[in-house]
Amino acid sequence: MTMKIKKARGTRDFLPEEMWLRDFVEKKIIEVFETFGYRKIMIPTFEHSTLFKIKSGEEILEHMYTFKDKGGRELCLRPEATASVCRMFAEEMRGEKKPLRLYYSCPMFRYEEPQRGRYREFWQIGIELIGPKNEYSDAEVISLASLALKNLGITHKLEINHIGILRNLLRDLGVDQKLQSRIMTLIDKKDPSLEDFLKKNVKKDWEKILELIQLRGEKEILARATELLSDHKSCLLSIEELKRILDILDYIEIEYEVDMSIARGLEYYTGMVFEIKAEELGSQSQICGGGRYDSLIEILCNEKVPAVGFAFGFDRVVEVVKLKGLNFPEKRLDILVVPVSEEERKDAIKLVNSLRNNFIGKLSVTLELMNRSLRKALEYANSIKARYVIIVGKRDLENGKVTIKNMDLGKEEKINLEEITNFFKEA
Repeated sequence: MTMKIKKARGTRDFLPEEMWLRDFVEKKIIEVFETFGYRKIMIPTFEHSTLFKIKSGEEILEHMYTFKDKGGRELCLRPEATASVCRMFAEEMRGEKKPLRLYYSCPMFRYEEPQRGRYREFWQIGIELIGPKNEYSDAEVISLASLALKNLGITHKLEINHIGILRNLLRDLGVDQKLQSRIMTLIDKKDPSLEDFLKKNVKKDWEKILELIQLRGEKEILARATELLSDHKSCLLSIEELKRILDILDYIEIEYEVDMSIARGLEYYTGMVFEIKAEELGSQSQICGGGRYDSLIEILCNEKVPAVGFAFGFDRVVEVVKLKGLNFPEKRLDILVVPVSEEERKDAIKLVNSLRNNFIGKLSVTLELMNRSLRKALEYANSIKARYVIIVGKRDLENGKVTIKNMDLGKEEKINLEEITNFFKEA
């Protein structure tokens, strides 16, 4: 009996051509990460669900894949990486010298309505800088994100804010923590019900919140924010902190826009927050988000350890590469070895094995396994865009030779067997 089983909703299969592109994009991002001195880590696919209930925010909690294991423990598939990295630090890395520069690349899982650019299994690639608390570390993280996209040839728009400005204003207006989180979520989602919600739940000066989040533009808007919040000293400190970060970005010539409505959907952010957008994706234009979180690690290990980081929505970055038609190297087979008949197959296998041993990681070498005729084998080589075909025939072997055909040039030449390695080193 045949059973037709399809992939689960919100997941995808990636065929070889797609994986070649994804691997190329990942490599271009990672080479920038490693240029900055970041080291790769890997975190578990599932964690105790309590880890994300601490500070991840209601939006994450609503969409977690939770389940109980055979011991009755509630676990979840990781919905994001930062909490897991902080748990790793608290559990295994507290004794290491700081700063710690870490990066990851792995799938996340959220039970959301699938749509273009949004899946239930999706990939993030990001970094965490653990230890320093200053404007230089914040600027490093932002410049790293920007350079990684430039390395791919992606033009982008950087938008930046400081979450402390909003948080401190809400605190000064007497808004409790739970209500603050709800308001921040509405701001983050650009929810049209925000004004009515503020009227109903904030007792005084709620108009300041609306006026603040409408401020958007160059660094000069900080002067207006300072004027608006002149009675809120804690807000002014956050504005000054943001200004110092922007001064560094100006100095290293990174373009940005200040947007006081950036609130981010995760509750653990405490300082600078930023988003990066690519216009090619329209309404789903955000491809990167991050910021400073100085209290999350303390919750996990009772030690004050500041940190800052970001994550690329990797699937969206790949989509931008496709939409822009950016150039990337084509994946091709380097060498196809074809025995003319079954009689030469063992010699062909020996040759394939020798080439693989001599060119590990440098050339891809395969043996024709489908018993095709020479004509059909050459047609197959053309279809997969093989660079070279080595034809192993009886008459050539008797003379200690094989025929090598350059498929791009359509030229053939006979090469002594002992000279094959040098031939491909030079080619």
